[in-house]
Amino acid sequence: MEKFDSLVNENKDIERIISRELQKIRLIPLDMFGAKEAINNIIDAEISRKTIKFNRTLPSLMSLNLSNITTRSKFRFDNYYKRFYNSRNRGFDFEGMIAGFLGADISTDKNSPFDIIAQGNKISLKTLKNESESVVIKSIAKNVSNYIKNYRGSEENKNQAIAALTSTNPIKFLVDSGNNDLINIAEDIVNETLSNIDSVLIGIPKPNNKIELFYFTKENIAKLAIKKGVSLNPKSTGSKQLRLSATILPEADLFGSITFPNLTDEDYSNFLIGDESRNAIVNVLNKFGDRYGINDFGAQLPQDIIMDLSKSQNFITDMNFIIGKK
Repeated sequence: MEKFDSLVNENKDIERIISRELQKIRLIPLDMFGAKEAINNIIDAEISRKTIKFNRTLPSLMSLNLSNITTRSKFRFDNYYKRFYNSRNRGFDFEGMIAGFLGADISTDKNSPFDIIAQGNKISLKTLKNESESVVIKSIAKNVSNYIKNYRGSEENKNQAIAALTSTNPIKFLVDSGNNDLINIAEDIVNETLSNIDSVLIGIPKPNNKIELFYFTKENIAKLAIKKGVSLNPKSTGSKQLRLSATILPEADLFGSITFPNLTDEDYSNFLIGDESRNAIVNVLNKFGDRYGINDFGAQLPQDIIMDLSKSQNFITDMNFIIGKK
């Protein structure tokens, strides 16, 4: 029992050390605006260091691999992704993430049909739980109501159109009718619904620190939406949505994934809990700080800096010379 208690206490000590050390490397926040700025700055730095080949475009995003970035960035992105994956606000968090990678602007209008603007491209962002979940693009209630109000077709088609448009799933009703005039109405409503966006980017987060991406142009979404079997009933009773089957995913204009660093508990321990050589550097820096009234100067520095300094014998020699001077 004593041995068990000792292991529990040791693990708690390690957790406290890791928690303290992680704060030193400035964790990426989940807040979408904070995440955007943090990710944008990290990516700028990694591009300049040539650790990644990434030009901030959507095609380049489809093959973004963060596995070989600098040490501190690895831990920041791994920690961020693990929190993102378990977040209850994953949709909003996804906006900040993609805006950061693309250097995009986030829409601040709550009623905006798009979420970010990247190089003039108005993108609607969606996250799914898995490859079988349907994709809700947008409400069509207002567009359906306006279409009924402004309809100028034949009386026969008008009655059929009103029957379709007041149904649970207007787009499906119109498409399944087989009537070209009604199918054209479905096409008009879909096009109007998508009029204020340029594209849709869908992300499916995976437990292995990877996000699968599916990018659709507005034109492709509009074409797929009026295929038989694609339009689904809304999730909630009484609403009218452009909700599409997951069968559209293989029809994406672009698809790929973002690969995040995937670190183990051992990786965290090895990085964040100093060994003998790193502890020696911390002690030297603490003594240096004491000369100028700065307590625990070495202990305040991130472990990757301590790690780099511990590899330099010249630094150790010079610091000992400075500290040893009267």
